[in-house]
Amino acid sequence: MKNIQLHNSISLWERFLDWNPQLFREIKGKLKTRNVVIAAAISTLVQFVVVISLLGELPAPETKNGYFQSIQSGRYGFGSGYGDRWTYTKDMFDNWVINWQLLWLDLFIALSIISIFALLIVGTYMLVADTVKEESRGTLNFIRLTPQSAGSILLGKILGVPILLYVAMLLFLPLHFTAGLGARIPLTLILSFYGVIVASCAFFYSLALLWSLMNFGSSFKPWLASGAMGLFLFSLTTALFHHPRLISNTLWDWLLLFNPSIVLSYLIDATYLPQHQVDFLPVGNLGELVFYGQAWWTKASWGIGFVLFNLSLWIYWCWSVLKRRFHNPQHTLIGKSQSYWITGWIVAIALGFTLQNTSSYRLTDNFILLQFCLGIFGLGLIAALSPHRQALHDWARYRHQTSREGNVLWKELVFGENSPSTVAVAINLAIAIAYITPSILLHLDRDRHYTLLGFILGAGSIILCAIAAQLILTMKTRKRSALSIITVASMLIIPPLCLGIADIYPQNLPQAWLFSFIPTIATKYATTSAVLLTMLGQWLGVAVIGFQMTRKLQQAGASETKMLLDRTNSLND
Repeated sequence: MKNIQLHNSISLWERFLDWNPQLFREIKGKLKTRNVVIAAAISTLVQFVVVISLLGELPAPETKNGYFQSIQSGRYGFGSGYGDRWTYTKDMFDNWVINWQLLWLDLFIALSIISIFALLIVGTYMLVADTVKEESRGTLNFIRLTPQSAGSILLGKILGVPILLYVAMLLFLPLHFTAGLGARIPLTLILSFYGVIVASCAFFYSLALLWSLMNFGSSFKPWLASGAMGLFLFSLTTALFHHPRLISNTLWDWLLLFNPSIVLSYLIDATYLPQHQVDFLPVGNLGELVFYGQAWWTKASWGIGFVLFNLSLWIYWCWSVLKRRFHNPQHTLIGKSQSYWITGWIVAIALGFTLQNTSSYRLTDNFILLQFCLGIFGLGLIAALSPHRQALHDWARYRHQTSREGNVLWKELVFGENSPSTVAVAINLAIAIAYITPSILLHLDRDRHYTLLGFILGAGSIILCAIAAQLILTMKTRKRSALSIITVASMLIIPPLCLGIADIYPQNLPQAWLFSFIPTIATKYATTSAVLLTMLGQWLGVAVIGFQMTRKLQQAGASETKMLLDRTNSLND
């Protein structure tokens, strides 16, 4: 019987190893007895400090003479008071009357915030630091050569690298769950909150791994990633506690859905405690957040469902990009076909948050903000779609050799992996503007034409930056990437910065501001001829730079082909 049990346990262990060898490798390296004891001690100490700090608000003991040192007041009293200080009273049996539900709720919220910060900030740092360390040692390339799939390796890292953090959080779970039930939060909402935390970890950990695979700044990657995560969480979570008018009815409201702390509003509302006792964003304020005119966040089921839906979409796209990047670090970050779907999805959601307030003056400002974010997204597309010099030269040689075999150039420029990115960036911007244009024409009154022209001018600026960056990436210099970033930044930042320093505003000299990153702020004050001349200048620049890049790629393709033929002839001889 014992032999059968031993055989079954061995077979289960072998199945686990076969399921994900990378996870077993991470667990074996990190789940040492000493490390587990330290993680458990830290988790227990944090819980002890939180509980003691909350219990410090309870009534002080009586003096030896049976009198109180002073009037007993605190956060969990039921008597009269002001702010968050209430007088403690006694019942007929001379026992203190304590608002235990509020105490349990405070404990639940405190442990929730600590868990979110620890999981997202510390977990992000651990994942990025581990990947950077493996890359510097050369073991990451060895892992790439193993027969494991990219998804299996990445999942093993996400589950295995922060394993000690997971142990610490699991020790949080009994007290946290008990506090939620003690605060009379429904079980379904507590489980939904756990689901949101898991989804948030899946997204941000995938994003952290993607960041760690970028080819720059290895030593600073962990600190930059965890610092950015900490700043993001701290600013939004602080606003949830201290800013009752957090909903701005702009595109910035989309950021709230990436902070799992926002779900606490529904859990707090389910306790039916008075709002003045809980200083947190009320569910009533979430009713001001709308999406295409619909207030999805008034009910907990719809609000939590939308948060999970948003995170799930981001996890899907981030995971697909991450798997592509892992085994092909020299290729572009995303494929051209994939970029069109990503653009359509992001613009559809961004426009939904832009149309929250349909009053004319607010909506114009919202569209200006949308254009700013679209410009940032366009710059991201340039970085994600632009192939480097060797890939471009290989593509040019391929075109030179097979152009007579029926290959269509436009298909390669639109869908090809190693072809120049300018056409793909232009198509992505066209998709975005085509989707946004009906809303501009339907919802704006006097500013509809100015706003639409501003979007077209902004797209022209991004396309000009895209082709300039692609030309720089064809050069022989070693610092091509840095030079392209500096060039694009100079084209977009220096002109408006100089105009701002010189106190030249759009209404004073709109012609100059038409070349800025957000031309919509100037189209209202510019003449039609100035706008048309700006468009002509943009496309003239695109044509000149495109001609220069085409000539260089043709020369590179011809020379590469000649070298290949010479080598073939020498081998035959």
